[in-house]
Amino acid sequence: MSDVANTITHNASAGKASPAEARRANEGRARAKGYAAPSLADVQNLVPNDDQMAKITSSFGIEAGDADELTGLGSNMIRDQYTTLEPVLVTMYRGEPNYQGLKIHLDRVVDGLVRSAYGAAEFYEKRRLVAKDAVNAFSNEHRDEDRIGIDGGANRVDGLREIAAQHAAKSYSLACVAAWACAAYEELMGQAWQPYVANNSRSVSEQAAALRNDALGF
Repeated sequence: MSDVANTITHNASAGKASPAEARRANEGRARAKGYAAPSLADVQNLVPNDDQMAKITSSFGIEAGDADELTGLGSNMIRDQYTTLEPVLVTMYRGEPNYQGLKIHLDRVVDGLVRSAYGAAEFYEKRRLVAKDAVNAFSNEHRDEDRIGIDGGANRVDGLREIAAQHAAKSYSLACVAAWACAAYEELMGQAWQPYVANNSRSVSEQAAALRNDALGF
């Protein structure tokens, strides 16, 4: 965690941070945990759902992409590579086709799409919270020295809302592509795509073998 986040967390525990700062620190920690290996669920927890996106496009007049095109893009990206690369990456092992090479490749392709969508979703969430905090500050009658002035204050809030809406459309579109890529992967490979997480744990037998190797000097 950054020094800034540490300071905010410390101030929050000491009662010095504002509720908005404390909330952003907590949400930042939660997103950081998912960022190392984001899942599709992590993406969908941040982006607007279909109903929210319909309201955003209607209220702000922002294009979020054609649903059919986004669906086809995500699905076909995986299906086309599966069809083209199957003869190359699928090998025969003991008379049976081994799909591991093709699976690894498609794992990486889907991982890239999900990571891209997650990055956009995280940025949208940050812009959304900035706009929300600005709205709250502007509408708070009891603030003093840091109250947004009447000279264009409302325009500033509107601008922040516009920025958040624009990034809502970007993150939503990329999330659609990632979602349909995951759906195609599951249909073709017979199992749901999962983000890769390094597994450093070893079984008891592996640990015993490692100890014996060490004892023998190899």
